[in-house]
Amino acid sequence: MKKIVLSIAFLGLLTTNSFAQRNHRNLIETGIKIGPNMSRLTGGNTQEFKPGLQIGGTVEIPLSFYKKFAVQAELQYAVQGYKGAEYNQIDMLTGETTETFKLEDVTMHYMYLPITFKYYASKNFSVEFGGQVGYMLHAQGQFDANKYNTARSYLYLTDPRYAASYSQLDQALFEAGYRSKDPDDFYERLDYGLTGGFSYYLDSGVFFNFRYYMGLQDIYKIDNDYRKFTIPDAGEELQREIDYINNNLKFAPLTNTSVQLSVGYKF
Repeated sequence: MKKIVLSIAFLGLLTTNSFAQRNHRNLIETGIKIGPNMSRLTGGNTQEFKPGLQIGGTVEIPLSFYKKFAVQAELQYAVQGYKGAEYNQIDMLTGETTETFKLEDVTMHYMYLPITFKYYASKNFSVEFGGQVGYMLHAQGQFDANKYNTARSYLYLTDPRYAASYSQLDQALFEAGYRSKDPDDFYERLDYGLTGGFSYYLDSGVFFNFRYYMGLQDIYKIDNDYRKFTIPDAGEELQREIDYINNNLKFAPLTNTSVQLSVGYKF
């Protein structure tokens, strides 16, 4: 974390020094920004918002003489994820709830490169729209919570008649990747999406920014490349369950969603 913050600060200082002669003419402006965010994964099994943090450096280049239009590039470190929601364990035969569980929280660390086009409605106010691409540096928590529980009614059998088959079915699911705790087995490291928002600037150089990010990448894309599985010498009842899973088990896409509020300073 310290290395990332220092790297972003160094980028801000470097770009400031590099364009010092141009900045007095407002040709290019650099800055830094930091603030909280609220994020979650949305899709087939949407979770609750989780508070996080983002920090970054900015470089803004005007596209018109009177600076009505500009393009801004950033290097941003963001902590995202979701707070686990509650879900019900359903009996496949009766359809009744047998237990209620709460998923673990998940935290994901990203390095993003947002590029936005800005329109200045006035000297102190601008609106922005663009996109960003990012790379997941690290993740922690119950990594497979969404895929694991989206189809929980299929993967766990509560009928006592199937108790003898639990170990066989669990082993087969583990080998197919459905019980893995290794994020490389199901997370897509690359993320991308659309972003939009607005900023308000003070004459002192301080500014406030609101931004919404809508991810387009299925974070569980690797996992969602569905793999069928078999169990050698499965009995008739167990084979019926395997066939049902292979024919019906699908995982809905899950994408990043983030709302950010930042305070920054333009050099």
